[in-house]
Amino acid sequence: MPSAEAAGREGYSLRKRLLIRLFGALALLTAGLFAFVDAYAQRAADSAYDQLLQAAALSIADTIRVESGRIAVDLPYSSLSILAMARRDRIFYRIDAPDGDLVTGYDDLPVIHREAGERNTTFQNATYRDMPIRLAVLDRLIAHPQLSGWVRIVVAQTREERESLARGILTNAFLPIALAVLAGGGLIWFGVRQALAPLASLERLIRARQPNDFRPIDIPPPAEVSQLVHAINSLLTRLHGNLDTMQTFLADAAHQIRTPLASLRLQAELAADEDDPESLRRSVGRIHRNAVEASQLTSQLLSHAMVIHRSEALEPETIDLAALLDHVVQRARPICDDVLIHLDIDEAAEHGVIAGDPISLTEAMTNLVDNAVKYAGEGGAVAVGLGLRPDGDGFRIDVADRGPGIADGEKDKVLQRFGRGSAGAGTMGSGLGLAIVKAVADAHGGVLSLLDRPGGGLIVRLEFPRLAVSPMASAVHAAAASTPSPYAGLLFITVLATGLLSFVSPGSALAVEPVVYPAPAGERQVLLIDAATDRTLMEPLILDFQRLAPTVTVSYSDYSTRDLYERTASGQTGADLVISSASDLQVKLINDGFSQPYESTATLALPDWAKWRDEAFGFTVEPAVIVYNPDLVPETEVPRSRNDLIRLIRDNGARYNRRVATYDAATSGIGYLFATQDSVLFSQYWQLMVTLGAAQARLACCTGDILEMIERGEVLIAYNMLGSYARARMSAGARIGIVLPEDYTLVMSRVAIIPAGSKRADLAGSFIDYLLSERGQEIIAGQSALFALAPDIHGELAAGTETAVTAGPIVPITLSPALLVFLDKYKRESFLRQWHLAFGTP
Repeated sequence: MPSAEAAGREGYSLRKRLLIRLFGALALLTAGLFAFVDAYAQRAADSAYDQLLQAAALSIADTIRVESGRIAVDLPYSSLSILAMARRDRIFYRIDAPDGDLVTGYDDLPVIHREAGERNTTFQNATYRDMPIRLAVLDRLIAHPQLSGWVRIVVAQTREERESLARGILTNAFLPIALAVLAGGGLIWFGVRQALAPLASLERLIRARQPNDFRPIDIPPPAEVSQLVHAINSLLTRLHGNLDTMQTFLADAAHQIRTPLASLRLQAELAADEDDPESLRRSVGRIHRNAVEASQLTSQLLSHAMVIHRSEALEPETIDLAALLDHVVQRARPICDDVLIHLDIDEAAEHGVIAGDPISLTEAMTNLVDNAVKYAGEGGAVAVGLGLRPDGDGFRIDVADRGPGIADGEKDKVLQRFGRGSAGAGTMGSGLGLAIVKAVADAHGGVLSLLDRPGGGLIVRLEFPRLAVSPMASAVHAAAASTPSPYAGLLFITVLATGLLSFVSPGSALAVEPVVYPAPAGERQVLLIDAATDRTLMEPLILDFQRLAPTVTVSYSDYSTRDLYERTASGQTGADLVISSASDLQVKLINDGFSQPYESTATLALPDWAKWRDEAFGFTVEPAVIVYNPDLVPETEVPRSRNDLIRLIRDNGARYNRRVATYDAATSGIGYLFATQDSVLFSQYWQLMVTLGAAQARLACCTGDILEMIERGEVLIAYNMLGSYARARMSAGARIGIVLPEDYTLVMSRVAIIPAGSKRADLAGSFIDYLLSERGQEIIAGQSALFALAPDIHGELAAGTETAVTAGPIVPITLSPALLVFLDKYKRESFLRQWHLAFGTP
């Protein structure tokens, strides 16, 4: 049965080898093309989105001015709206005064160094909050009597959309290349198969040869394999010669063995007929000598065959010559009678090593020592020495005796098989010992020399090349280096526990007591929800969710939108879910890295405006409506649009003075959101604010307070109220009317996010999926007095429903970084300053 190694050699395929190399080269070429196209795709994506960054930076630069001796900037809504076109990217910005002080924006955004005199927009890559970002840097000159210099604008966005665009370009550009590579691979396979067809013919020719046919292959081979055919012919010639040598050797061996065996047989026959005890003893002695000679001859023949075999299949090992010689000498001394064997090892060669076969070398050294002992005679001595060659590049072994030596004319003869010199006449031997040594020396790249010893005798010298790198020396060095130190050090681990103390002032939002909804079937999990939504509106949803998850306890805490934002941004919340109607603050939490992503079938089905980065999820629609008291406002006076509201108040100033209301944009998060969005959409927004201010409109932070004033008749009309709260009051029997303005109805969505520190994000995700499910949306629409997102928005908010008297275009507030514009410090200050000016409030 063939060995595994032989099986591996039998399975060797030139076709496979060639295909592997060709396909390898094709793979390298493909990888190179892929790297090139990938780099091009990255550059193209950067170029495309860099234009957006530059446009945003220029838009901001146009609003920079000097006010009261300092730099002021009115961040334009379009600046971040442009960048919001990249739906998945977070957006950051920073504006620095000429002296380097921060004007507004993110104070930890990297400040990029620019060459002196560089004023054009430059783009650079950086890392911010462990996210790769792309920055656009623009310097704008401000020349003013009070302040002048270069103001630096830095606008940055994360790279998600760039990477997505780059992947799209890469896919579309590389697909034809991939197809071409596949086609090329097929052509390579076909071409290699056809090109190697002549080898199959050559194979069939060789297989058809008879075992004893060693004639050269005489067909004209392909030029690429001509050297292979010549090598095969050379191998056939050598094989023929080796077989001839083997046959000669077998014939010589048979001849040499036949003589002692015939003599042994004759002596045995004579002994069998011998009656004289003395003659019989002499015959037995001769039989013994002939048996010993036959045994030694057989051993030498086997040793010679073994040496030849091992030289052809030599697997070199590292051999310590000093140790090998010591072993041979120690084994020879007990059987060498009166001959003294002296071993002399030069100190310089004490650790000498060569590469070779230890068994063959041992057999060769044993033969040399045996020969030397045999010819040294009784009382003689044999000297075995190991030293360096004169050039220092190898080792020399000498085996010397004081025997008869070998004549110069016979030295070549004794190195041949069965060759013996005249000095060996009468001495038992086969003539194979030195032939064995010669074969071993040749197999190890050594040189065998027969030298006359000064004073008489023979020196047999073997010289071997030195091993290029001494593995023994390396091993000794490695062993010394790896010796463990007697000193074992002690490892001390100090663990410091740090406690964070939160000091909560009386009445603070952090002191809100949660409302706990126990698990109906026994608590296994607790879901912590922090929200800026009246608990009564969320309660039907919580209770229905617990019907589906009866082992979940829900803890619900209600905060104002601003307190909820600050609690989450400061990391003080332990909530698993944060729900707020202030979608701009929710977007800022996500943009600043205080949330984590969640993805499911339900979230993927959301309309694009109601989600952002798989981290913000809108689950309701909240229209900004006009609410009125139907008992005090005649149907003919009910305003259907913002222009109607302006005219109504102007034409009836005395009637509506201090009897209209709206949110205080300075204290109400949802009021500020509606006000800023109105300022973008309604060209007469500030005229409306001035009109409300002239009528001394009442300002409040909360929808509930204004609705109560409507019910009591203290206020006749309220502008931009949350429609869900108004509908809830109406469903409870309150006498109020709701108008969805016909010019446009601004719609925001209550937004759920999973905080970055949530310990039960999977459970929070399950609650989000429930809110977005058909069942959850039905509860929202039917029991919670909120407006559902999933049904047709236009259908639920359309005219003719029980909650609305008219409806115009629905304009949802898109969840995107554009909402961050009005959260900018200076933008907020500027907007509120103008708002207070319109209302005539401090």
